[in-house]
Amino acid sequence: RDPQYVYQIPPSATHAGHRADSWNVEKWLRAVRVKVTSRGSKGAIKLEDKDSGELFAECPLPNDAPVSTAVEPVIDSSRYFVLRVVDDASGRHAFLGLGFRERDHASDFKLAVQEHQNVRAREREAVKRREEHERLTAEKAAANKAAGVEGPASLHDYSLKGTVTVNIPGSRATGAKSVPAAGGVNDGGFGAFGVPPPPAATPAGGFAIPPPPPRDTAATGAASTAGQPGSSPV
Repeated sequence: RDPQYVYQIPPSATHAGHRADSWNVEKWLRAVRVKVTSRGSKGAIKLEDKDSGELFAECPLPNDAPVSTAVEPVIDSSRYFVLRVVDDASGRHAFLGLGFRERDHASDFKLAVQEHQNVRAREREAVKRREEHERLTAEKAAANKAAGVEGPASLHDYSLKGTVTVNIPGSRATGAKSVPAAGGVNDGGFGAFGVPPPPAATPAGGFAIPPPPPRDTAATGAASTAGQPGSSPV
């Protein structure tokens, strides 16, 4: 893949967000490879030097805050982003720009960040539901004990009551067949009922932007001498 480009950016001029056309896209700090990593509950965006592989900067992904607090797309392009990078040693942070030459690569990056956020959200929801179930079970057990009810506490009673009427399509029987709820096992057996799959999700579209300078430009921080783009993104 082509390298991505890291930029030193000015503060946002408006509350709406950053604009890539205010950056000097022909002058970058470092050409890097971008990796979105996840280990346990911790996720991060690592910016590694494209030649040496040395870590240049790291953007931790939040677990309990919107991802936009760490990664923010600019408002005039789908190829450029603003990252909140943090120095582990000092805890200090700074905001850097990140540009992709290919729109597909920028989309892949955005999807990887969103997937990390979605996984963390599902994990938090699972923990919340487990804690809620444990709380309700404990309350039910206490109520059963106070009422003198023995046995394990159950939040729901799924046992069948009375007589269940089963209508079997294509059966030779002329009428419905009644099966006692507590009766024995039917030797005939039944096949599984088919369940239609959920509808496929429709991917969201993005809007076009110009790429950063080509990979064969001058050394880090030098101005581009050939090809695309001009002094600002188109």
